[in-house]
Amino acid sequence: MHIAEIDNLSLNGDSKLHKAGTISKVVFSVLILTSLIISKDLYRLTSIISIVLIFFAVGKIPIIHIGHLALYPALFSAFFALLSAQQGWVAGAIVILKAVGAALTMLLLITTTPYVDVFSVFSLFMPSLLVDVFLMTYRSFFIILDKVDNLLRSIRLKGGYRPKQLLMNFKTIAAMLGTLIIQSFEMSERMYKIYELRGYSGKIPIRADLKLISKTDYWLLLTGVIILIGTVMPWKI
Repeated sequence: MHIAEIDNLSLNGDSKLHKAGTISKVVFSVLILTSLIISKDLYRLTSIISIVLIFFAVGKIPIIHIGHLALYPALFSAFFALLSAQQGWVAGAIVILKAVGAALTMLLLITTTPYVDVFSVFSLFMPSLLVDVFLMTYRSFFIILDKVDNLLRSIRLKGGYRPKQLLMNFKTIAAMLGTLIIQSFEMSERMYKIYELRGYSGKIPIRADLKLISKTDYWLLLTGVIILIGTVMPWKI
């Protein structure tokens, strides 16, 4: 899914979740991320992810179309999962579930809230330079994902991927990552020049338009607090 499609989901959604205030959704996401980070229990992580998926359904967000984006953090966390797997398969599964849960939480936020509104909240307490970095990184992330898809497709078409030859596959992936890093540097320089030509002088003007809290905002904040308390409190299944 391209960045334009995600922007379309956040701007044209008609659910109550889309109409909720930006601050409440950001705070809710922070509470969920905190719960995922501090949780060390497989059942709690599964429960939190299930609740996030319920919010996808409430927000009428097509998880089938964007769910694959959560697989990228799962792949990157697989290495750490293998290291943790020495303590048992549960430890490895927890690492992957945390990565997937965090990715789904952020996808829920950006598909129900225009990214400019999200960064407008960050601009209230963060330096403008750091907000600009996050804003540019957000746009670059999806561009890089498209490049990864194109490179993987080219590798398959040219016979660079062979299931029974792991060494060759590792060499191919290493070459692909090297190419991707070089292209990322070139893209960052090109993007900066584009911003500079359009009058960028060290700060992207972002207006913080904060809405009054509605009933939906109260429910979001209450749900986030309950999830965090349920994660902190000791309970056993």
